[in-house]
Amino acid sequence: MSLFSTLSTASSGLSMAGTKLAVIGDNIANINTIGFKGARAQFADLVARDSMGLSGPTQIGTGGATDTVSTLFGQGSITESQNALDLAISGNGFFQVKDQTQQGYLFTRDGQFSLDEKGYIVSAGGQRLQGYNAEENSLSTIVTDLRVDRSALQQKATETLELNAVLSTEADFSTTPIFSGGFTLDGNTDSIDDLAAASDFATSINIYDSLGSPHNVTIAFERQTAGDWGWYAVVDGGDIGETEDCAFQIASGSLSFDGDGELTGFTQVNTSATLPWNFTGAEDNDVDFEFGLDAFGAENDGNLRAISGPSAVTGVIQDGYGSGDLIQMTVDDNGNINGTYTNGEDILLGQVSLAEFPSYAGLKRVGRNLYQSTQLAGDPAVGTPGTGTRGNLISFALEQANVDLEDQFVDMIQSQRTYQANARVITTTDGTLQELVQLL
Repeated sequence: MSLFSTLSTASSGLSMAGTKLAVIGDNIANINTIGFKGARAQFADLVARDSMGLSGPTQIGTGGATDTVSTLFGQGSITESQNALDLAISGNGFFQVKDQTQQGYLFTRDGQFSLDEKGYIVSAGGQRLQGYNAEENSLSTIVTDLRVDRSALQQKATETLELNAVLSTEADFSTTPIFSGGFTLDGNTDSIDDLAAASDFATSINIYDSLGSPHNVTIAFERQTAGDWGWYAVVDGGDIGETEDCAFQIASGSLSFDGDGELTGFTQVNTSATLPWNFTGAEDNDVDFEFGLDAFGAENDGNLRAISGPSAVTGVIQDGYGSGDLIQMTVDDNGNINGTYTNGEDILLGQVSLAEFPSYAGLKRVGRNLYQSTQLAGDPAVGTPGTGTRGNLISFALEQANVDLEDQFVDMIQSQRTYQANARVITTTDGTLQELVQLL
């Protein structure tokens, strides 16, 4: 009986070696597959056969069998690419995609994405990438098909102007404020150049009307007492249907500073409160000037201070812009998709989400570099890249297969030798059985 069991034992060895060669072949075949995760065959011995020896009961092994073939989810090397939507995950997590012809979600490490004709971000197989869409520069809280709006960016009128600047305390006091000192600022009398020359400090910036047209606004400052200043915002009279190059006041107010140069008081009076106005052809356009405090003493995003040095502007931000076309997209390490437009604006277009699982071992391979969740894997936890245990994203990059070719060759040679050795056992056993039959 032992010779016949030897045939079965050696046959199981052939099967195991063949399985390992098949796994190695699959690994090598996919060594250029983006995001591919190599596999490893795991074996276990079979239940030994009890036998009686001279010294008592003993056991004889009956061979082995394939226990499982597990996927190795180690990090693959990351290489650069030329596509902004080529994404590599550095760390844990999977891209979540959805096939429009099937129910449920699929998961992948393959970050080769592109835009389809409708603006959806899709994989090479046409599955739509999941994430958070953005509207008016704000992200949704619902995970859905990511779609990039490639239409022209609609213009936006300036509503807020933030100014960061320092005003010199070396300026002389003015006993006759600008408005009461001969300037009317009605858009027909005083030039903008004369206003700037008469002020203690002036600066200019473009703002936008409701049609997306830029207009220059000049802000003039005048020191009135040791800690009190007046300010005046004017535009070109020609832009509102009055005289070109003449100053038309759109807003004015006062500023107060303490002994440390900190802004302690602010007022703003808009001309539109008593004299409605608009840029030619556009809707009425009031601008909220933020210098550090509002009229109620609450802090805002501007920052005006008084110092002993020269006056200077350190930063100006206004929230208006003209129309523009999308020319470039970038994805940061947290998955935020930002679009750059021809008008210079950077707009948030969406955010890629990543899925994490309690157990990667439970994921089922379904082909095309995709995995399917099972009960063994647990429910996917979908969230923002870089949060929890999820890895970060790298744009203009792809994750290569995590298969080491040299290791595969070593395993392949070992498996080949194992196969040959088990085949030799079968050949030897067969010859021995023939001799036994001849003896009988």
